Amino acid sequence: MHSQSRFFLILLFGMALVSAATPIWAGYKARPWTMNARETYPASLTSEGVTIAVEPLFNDALAARVFDKNDIVTRGIMPLAILIFNDNDFPVEVDGLSIELIHDSDHLRTLSPNEVVYRLFRKDKSWLPRVSQVPRSELNEDALADFDGKFLMEKTVAPHDKEGGFLYLHILRSVNLASYLSNSVIYIPNVYRRDNGSRMIFFEIGLNPAIPPGSRD
Repeated sequence: MHSQSRFFLILLFGMALVSAATPIWAGYKARPWTMNARETYPASLTSEGVTIAVEPLFNDALAARVFDKNDIVTRGIMPLAILIFNDNDFPVEVDGLSIELIHDSDHLRTLSPNEVVYRLFRKDKSWLPRVSQVPRSELNEDALADFDGKFLMEKTVAPHDKEGGFLYLHILRSVNLASYLSNSVIYIPNVYRRDNGSRMIFFEIGLNPAIPPGSRD
């Protein structure tokens, strides 16, 4: 009996060590997201048969409708939806990595889904300098799959079709975000025809129409 008791104690101790070394994530459930009709997006621009609309999820409640996390903006990350409507007879492509939010001298580009998930699920809520590589063992895999699946890295839109996705922008928590965004523009430089590879005109879309006046106080 003594040897059996010792064996079970060793087994329990080993299980405790494995449990302590393995991150335990709160359950994350991907939330569905679909594009609405183009007329529902007040911040948009049409050129050469392409309409691009932008929708900033500028508070925690808006962001939580799309992502299963209730403090995304509080932690300094703002999801930005990019909606592309193609009325042409040829496919078009939009390069999400080249898109910038411009506000005075600020030029903000997207963070990667890996970095976003790492920052959102850290116990320490303080902001870190740019994180280049994050071990996968430190990431919530369910959240990563969702943020990656909704990421607008590169998006090809078939003729007479629509596509969309999200960028993830680091916004300083000290600013009045609604006011900041109302004086910002989204610059989309790389839009291409996929039939012949030619570059189309760039888009510069003001965010002011997307910000309700009452939220800027």
